[in-house]
Amino acid sequence: MLANQSTGAAPLAAAVPPAQAQRAILDAVRQIAPQREERRRYRMALPFGAPLFPPDADLAAPPQPPSPALAAWLALPAAQRRHDLLLTPDIDYYWPAEGRQYSCQFIIHIAAQGTGAQLTLLQVRPTEYAGKHFQLLGRTGPGRYVKLLPTAPSTSSETELRTFLATALARQQ
Repeated sequence: MLANQSTGAAPLAAAVPPAQAQRAILDAVRQIAPQREERRRYRMALPFGAPLFPPDADLAAPPQPPSPALAAWLALPAAQRRHDLLLTPDIDYYWPAEGRQYSCQFIIHIAAQGTGAQLTLLQVRPTEYAGKHFQLLGRTGPGRYVKLLPTAPSTSSETELRTFLATALARQQ
């Protein structure tokens, strides 16, 4: 069993089967109003196996080595990941989390648990926006470039996603 990455919280329980939980989350992301902050944070939800879902090799590739939780998820057979989702933010969107401007992608692992499902959250490529800095030999010449740093997973971001998911799943019951 996978553990939630940053909070160590128990997986989120759902009273609906995995396929229905996946549909509920996809619908909830699709229905976020354009003016809400969540629209930028949860811009796109991709089911495992979709053409845009990154292959395992890309998820495990540098600049950051995979966390133990992500490595455990990557070791699962594809059949156990068939209901999983990837939530991605806008490419240039960073939200406040633990005193930093933060961004990451989320993998939601949806596993069968009795007649329902349990959801485990993983943060992929957690990144901190650290402002801009001058580079003499930048990729397009001298100038100010965005400085992005690898960082630890965010507890508050995981908690906020758990709340969003619990609300989406409650509508299905």
